[in-house]
Amino acid sequence: MQGMGTIRLGRRAVMYTVETVPKGKNRVLGTIQIMTGFIHISFGIILSTLTSVYTSFFVSGEIPFLGGASYIVSGCLSIGAEKSPTECAVKGSQAMNIISAIFASLGILTFIVDLSINGPFYSEDSHHYSLVMTGNRIAIVLLTFTILEFCIASATAYFWCQATRSDSNEAILIEPNTIRTDAEIPSMESSANYPPNSNDVSYDLKVETV
Repeated sequence: MQGMGTIRLGRRAVMYTVETVPKGKNRVLGTIQIMTGFIHISFGIILSTLTSVYTSFFVSGEIPFLGGASYIVSGCLSIGAEKSPTECAVKGSQAMNIISAIFASLGILTFIVDLSINGPFYSEDSHHYSLVMTGNRIAIVLLTFTILEFCIASATAYFWCQATRSDSNEAILIEPNTIRTDAEIPSMESSANYPPNSNDVSYDLKVETV
C-alpha cells in the first residue's frame, strides 16, 4: 500500500568553514585596501590640479578615481566575506579583487610612463619646476601604494580561489523554500516513527487438515 509523501525542495547554500577562510588576514588586508583607495582618490585630486604643468596619463585615464573606488569596494567585500563567508560574498570579493588587481597593474604602467616623461624635466622657472617635482613625488608615493594594492588584491583573490576549490571543507546547508506533495511517494518520516498499521500487513495463512 502506498501512502502520502512530502518532498521538501531547497536551494543549496554554501557556508565556508574556519579552515577555508583565513581568519583575521582578510580583515587587515581589507582595511589596507580601503585606506589605499582613499589615498588614491585624495592624491588623484591633487594631481588633477597640476595637469596644466604635469603630464599624467594616470590622471587622464581616471585611474585614481576608478581604481580607488574599486580598492574601497574590494576591502569592504573582503571584510564582509570574512564575517559572513557565504558563497555569494566570497565570489563577489574574489571578482572585485581581480578587478582591483587589473586597475593596480594599469596604474603601475601609467606611473612608469609618467615618471619617464616628467622625471628628466628641467626648467629655469623655479615655480614651474617645483610643481613638476611635486607631481613626481606624489606619483612615487602613489606608485608605492599601487604596488602594495596589487600584491594585496592578488593575494586575497588567491585566498578566495583556494576556499572555493576546497570541496572537502565545505559545509552544505539546505534551505527549504517549497513543499510538494506526491501521492505515489511514501513518507519517510511516517514510516520511521510509526509502526505499520494492521490493515497494511497481509498474512499468508496455511490451514492444515488432520
